[in-house]
Amino acid sequence: MSKHMEIKHKVQSINKKSTFNELLEESMLDDKEKQFMTMYYVERKDFDYIADTLGYSRAGISKMHKRILKKIESLL
Repeated sequence: MSKHMEIKHKVQSINKKSTFNELLEESMLDDKEKQFMTMYYVERKDFDYIADTLGYSRAGISKMHKRILKKIESLL
């Protein structure tokens, strides 16, 4: 399993919203990145919906996701 997928699974396995919010607060993410994380992992929105909502392309959202996972890797 790739490192990217490992981190994604760790984030997905966070059961409590409070724990997830603590992760976001401890991270060095900007507001758009935090909004993406909430939409994707809490609200379960897909990349197409998020891209449309945040004004990015789907490819841009995919790149953002990978960048975010790298940023939060050390917090997991």
